[in-house]
Amino acid sequence: MPQLTLKRVAILVVFLLGALIASRPQAADPDLYWHVRSGEVMIDSGKVITGDVFSHTLTGGPRVHYEWFSEVIMAVSQRIFSYYGLALLAAIYVMAALWLMYRLTTGTLGVRLLLVLLAANASMTASMARPQAWMLIFTLVLVGMVLRRGPGLRWLPVIMFAWANLHGGWVNGYIILAAAVFAETVKLIFGRGGDIVWLRRLILWSLAGALALTLNPYGSDILLVPLDTFKQAALPYINEWLPPDLLNSTHVGFLVLLALGALVLIVQRRNIPLLNAVLLVGFALWGLKTARVVILYSFIAPIILSPYLSDMVRQYVPRFYLSDSRLARPVRLGFPVVLGLSIAVVALFLFGSSPTRIVEIQKQAGYPVDAVAFLQTTDTAPREIFNPYNWGGYLIYSLREYPVFIDGRGDLYQDFFLVYQKIVSLKAGWQDELTALNVNTILTNSDSRLAQALLTETGWRLIYSDSLSVVYIRT
Repeated sequence: MPQLTLKRVAILVVFLLGALIASRPQAADPDLYWHVRSGEVMIDSGKVITGDVFSHTLTGGPRVHYEWFSEVIMAVSQRIFSYYGLALLAAIYVMAALWLMYRLTTGTLGVRLLLVLLAANASMTASMARPQAWMLIFTLVLVGMVLRRGPGLRWLPVIMFAWANLHGGWVNGYIILAAAVFAETVKLIFGRGGDIVWLRRLILWSLAGALALTLNPYGSDILLVPLDTFKQAALPYINEWLPPDLLNSTHVGFLVLLALGALVLIVQRRNIPLLNAVLLVGFALWGLKTARVVILYSFIAPIILSPYLSDMVRQYVPRFYLSDSRLARPVRLGFPVVLGLSIAVVALFLFGSSPTRIVEIQKQAGYPVDAVAFLQTTDTAPREIFNPYNWGGYLIYSLREYPVFIDGRGDLYQDFFLVYQKIVSLKAGWQDELTALNVNTILTNSDSRLAQALLTETGWRLIYSDSLSVVYIRT
């Protein structure tokens, strides 16, 4: 039986544990479905999507599919390997981000691996099969560039070109670059060792990167994506844009990293570079305000904190410091442990993406699985459907014959979301909105206010009900 060194066993075990921790049912995410369906449409048509093709309320409405190439990758994975493909894609993205973060950390091995586990816990807050995984990966690349101050800036146009065709979160890259420009400018103004050559390179390559952003099927329209994202009316109702629930177990890693960040800022306040402090504080505050940013802070913080935490371990708890000689020692049971964890990861992967488990996950997530099966086999329900916002993505993929009323593409629907809110809140005139939009079928939650109102509303007939959903049609 081969023997592994303590260092190799520690790295393999931590990354395998990271894979186990980060494992998350991809089928629970509503946006996953319309991303995959968009990729399928583009593969079948041989061209990118330029207008809405999934709803009957905004058919043809313009939307920049800034994640178009990510969606093609997702669709290919789904077509070849079904949900196993999406789970594998998510695993690849997570492990790539964890490995990149680990490579960017410095200091003692034990500290670096502990930070990997904390970041892996934070990755549970996001659906990593989605295009937003690329935002995390590119953000880490940019952080590494500005902190190491190497020649890698020349790759910025290539990175921004790829980012603009994989995900619209490229603005995060420019936030990081702006922080670097700010920090260097302050150092120059106050004579704190600023480098004017580095500052010029930052600005020059940032401008070149901005030009590269426009090299996509939508041209300069990609530059308006951040504005379209932040002005959407649905934003206050989307969980990932709200403050994180810090009592949720998936945020343990985030909370620990916040505490470690505060500790380092206090203890090392005279030593930590301005840029490091700006990135650490800025993403921490942003993460406390917006759950979507939790994963960004949780992967950026370890890169900044690792050398300071390593020094503190050496100074205050030296018995936990692992010397090179100790790390080089063979571990007799290392191989069986690594093999056992590997088998556990593969088993979890196969079980979590099996067809039976996928249906269970979809039902646990609250999707109308049985109602969809009913609608697929009946001719009595007209195609102009009303559906809850959170079901839209699932219906785009699973109930393709019925164009949706609304779905998770908030940047497409913008203020139309207010019409949706008017209907589900039963505000005055909600019936008129349904009539004006030619809605003849309503699929909604069985315990919703709308479902209760339809019980006594004239002109509607119940044709299906279960514990989760109801279907009404006009009479």
